[in-house]
Amino acid sequence: ETGLIESNSTNAQLHIALLKGIPPVHKSLDDGDIWITVLCKKLAPYWSWIAKGDIPITANKGEEVSEYKGLNPVDRLKLLKALCELRVDQGDARTYIQENAKEGAWDSCFRKRKLGGDGKKTSYWFDGNDIQGYRLYKEVTEISKNAKARKNACSDVSCVCWETEATNLDEFQRAARELSSNKASALAAIGQMIETDAIPVVEKYHKKIEKAIKKKMKQERVFSVNFSRPIRTTRSCRNRVPASYTFEEYDKMISKAVEETEEMVQGDEEGREQHSPSLGSNDSSEGDNVKSTEDVPIAEEVPESGNDDEKENENEKSKVESEGKIEFSAKNRLRQRVTRNSALC
Repeated sequence: ETGLIESNSTNAQLHIALLKGIPPVHKSLDDGDIWITVLCKKLAPYWSWIAKGDIPITANKGEEVSEYKGLNPVDRLKLLKALCELRVDQGDARTYIQENAKEGAWDSCFRKRKLGGDGKKTSYWFDGNDIQGYRLYKEVTEISKNAKARKNACSDVSCVCWETEATNLDEFQRAARELSSNKASALAAIGQMIETDAIPVVEKYHKKIEKAIKKKMKQERVFSVNFSRPIRTTRSCRNRVPASYTFEEYDKMISKAVEETEEMVQGDEEGREQHSPSLGSNDSSEGDNVKSTEDVPIAEEVPESGNDDEKENENEKSKVESEGKIEFSAKNRLRQRVTRNSALC
């Protein structure tokens, strides 16, 4: 239905498949919109046999392509019906139908089976699939009271009218309730058949559609949340720095490096100045220690003499004096002058 309304690729594929079953087959049938020209040439000789009225378009040096796309969808439907009539008239189609009709399976293979009718002029048809959806059609046959028109009633297409009764679950349920409450037993049976056969299939299809819609909404929600977040600035290979043929950037880099080294030198000097007072205090303490060591009496050297006894007495005296003095630190003891042992000389 959408293909007939919009004349899209689905409509083109359907016509090409039917045209390939009608010899002779055009070699470039799959190329572009050539199938429209082939369609006009195929239907023109047989139009009076398979349809009524004038053919909507004819082959006219390529202008038929634009004319077909500008046609009313009803005229496109007439052309498709005429093409189907011509395809069924081919030998392979006739043989296939006859072989399957002998087995009694033609009713389900070649046309839809109607749900039922009142036996006079109204019939109900259930059609659809899981891709396009399901529909309930109502066929109304209008019979004229005029005798002359009655003779041509079977061949007159205008005496049959089609109506769409239901396209969704709510409409199917409403149609089933109305038909079930009808006084006519035939229509009430159709209502029961819709409830038992058609509505379960439609419910399953609608659950599948609702699940697909929820999944799509969830994906759109996640997609919108991801786009609402701030974009992180990342390094990309596509962001290339423009080429520069001057030394400005090099000079800036050198000057920046010089400034950084000067700052480092100044920081080191400031750190040394901060540590200098503590070093001064250490030096003063060391000076005091030196002074204290200088104040310590040091044993004077005894001039050499030939008398060894006198030298030994003097050494003993110096030892006694040194023991009576204040004990000094290891650092001060190291600063004392070494006494010379005259006894070994």
